[in-house]
Amino acid sequence: MKFFKLSFTKKIVMNKKIVIYLLLFGLFFSCSKDNNTPSPDEPDLLKVSVVNGEFKDSGNRDFFPWGLNYTNPAGVGLIEDNWLDDNVWRTIQSDFLEMKEIGANIVRIHLQYHQFMMDADTPNEANLNRLKELVDYAESNHLYLDITGLAAYRKSDQPSFYQDMTDEERWSTQALFWEYIANKVGASPAVFAFNLMNEPVVSVGCDGTSNCEWLPGAGFGGFHFVQNITRTPGEVYALTMKAWMSKITQSIRSKDMETLITVGFLDLGNYSRFSTDLDYLSPHIYPTSGEIDVSINKLIDNQSNVPIVIEEISNLNCDIMELEEFLRGVEGNYGGLMGHYFGTPITDLDENEIIQAIQKNFLQFFEANNPN
Repeated sequence: MKFFKLSFTKKIVMNKKIVIYLLLFGLFFSCSKDNNTPSPDEPDLLKVSVVNGEFKDSGNRDFFPWGLNYTNPAGVGLIEDNWLDDNVWRTIQSDFLEMKEIGANIVRIHLQYHQFMMDADTPNEANLNRLKELVDYAESNHLYLDITGLAAYRKSDQPSFYQDMTDEERWSTQALFWEYIANKVGASPAVFAFNLMNEPVVSVGCDGTSNCEWLPGAGFGGFHFVQNITRTPGEVYALTMKAWMSKITQSIRSKDMETLITVGFLDLGNYSRFSTDLDYLSPHIYPTSGEIDVSINKLIDNQSNVPIVIEEISNLNCDIMELEEFLRGVEGNYGGLMGHYFGTPITDLDENEIIQAIQKNFLQFFEANNPN
């Protein structure tokens, strides 16, 4: 029995409208920031692992990820769209410093498959080299990276060779994508984790009642966050996910035995069943006003022997006080948190514009409640 049906996934995709609206319309203006340098008193970054269910670096220091998903729709677009352009590159660097200034110790970036694979077997060396430069820049500024891969956020960007693959062919080239990434940057202590894919699902829309696509649902504004890992009808969700994760993990481990591995899960059902397949769990949780207990109970019910990092969260569907209520309710049951940063500093966000006000409220909360 499939984990959930297409109609439900469409609802999830449509709920992402608010996020995309933020990306595309709410924050489209530029800003300037000082090019600050890191404090010489900061300790060096050390590789992080999971020890007895907690994050520790190799110096046995506790680590609590407190960070932000990064995009800058006005100045950057999707991160690799124009990052070889010097002006865009400087904007990315400046944005990283701004995130650090408000307390982030980790930044989540999203890498598109088609930007790193020329064909099913051949890597894009220019973008791999730029990624290495970004990792080095993060390390020099004492920032960790959560590197999410295999993104296919714009359907129009997907190469025909990739679209036309069988499940087996697609898994093989996805494994190669990760092998190249791991080989290029996995040794850096700044690489906190490899997130195999954002919000993967299994055979959604592939039951003969609608068009079966790798990117199910309607999306919004040309963006798709949910992605099928198989288009074969009738596949069992948990078994298929485990087989796919195992294949990709083996490919990473052929080049990198240390970097943590996770997957960005929709906040649906029992994701703790994958605690034996991943180093930690990364649910995406957007608490709903008036239903905060539902989100609290779901996270607590998914406890296991590995940490949980709330990899996406914000006050999109609730107010800041309710977001605080949620975090109080799950205190001691999560090991990290990541909100969103869209390239605009707190001081430049307009409280009279609803979308900007929401973002400003979150970033002020983020800065004020830094546990580190």
